[in-house]
Amino acid sequence: MQTDQSENVVYGRNAVLELLQKKPESIEKIYFQFNTAHPRLKEILITARRLKLVTGKARLDKLNQIAGSSKHQGVCALISAITFYTIDEILASARNSCPLLVVLQGLEDPHNVGAIIRTAEAAAADGVVLIEGRGAPVNAAVHKASAGALSHMRICKVKSLVRTLEILRERNFRVFAADMDAELNYTDADLKGPTVLVLGAEGSGLAPEAMKFCDSTVRIPIAGCVESLNVSVTAGILLYEAMRQRLS
Repeated sequence: MQTDQSENVVYGRNAVLELLQKKPESIEKIYFQFNTAHPRLKEILITARRLKLVTGKARLDKLNQIAGSSKHQGVCALISAITFYTIDEILASARNSCPLLVVLQGLEDPHNVGAIIRTAEAAAADGVVLIEGRGAPVNAAVHKASAGALSHMRICKVKSLVRTLEILRERNFRVFAADMDAELNYTDADLKGPTVLVLGAEGSGLAPEAMKFCDSTVRIPIAGCVESLNVSVTAGILLYEAMRQRLS
């Protein structure tokens, strides 16, 4: 398997296909060369789409730059430099007697993802859960926006948001989703027990099928002219409300 000097890129048809078969959860995004019909590249693309991984097209000079080599054979895979944990691993060494988790569904802006990870670490949350193939990859922009918090916060990647919420509810977690149309004010929600805070993508919000597995939705009152808050701000308000309730 070939990598660049930073060990964050795997390139070459055989190397990328092997990575897809053995460790797809480590892949953040796969770049393909424009206008190529090579059968091995088609196999890689079909496999990546089946696994719901993020893919993109790039010109030859861009692929050369990503790989740090011209021997990429038309494909480069960006892999995460961080360690991902399972839900069980996070809960086995939770900071809190009543664990606090943040679940992000499809956030596209890496600055929002990084900012939420930073706030989650500041509020002593136990972990941040991401959905494989949905949203921004955990890349350098996320690292920078987290201001170092990514090195301390435990990150989990799961294949199915619905199944994950279902499992957590079976373990006596209460699941809360932010929704500006909710009747329950966020300060009236009981966030002291095992809690999951779910935040949907910028603009589209949380998927309806995931909303069915939430115990409650909460709103953050807005008195000014804006219609909604940035998702990272929403996450910060909810996380610090959870911390306030637990400290009191």
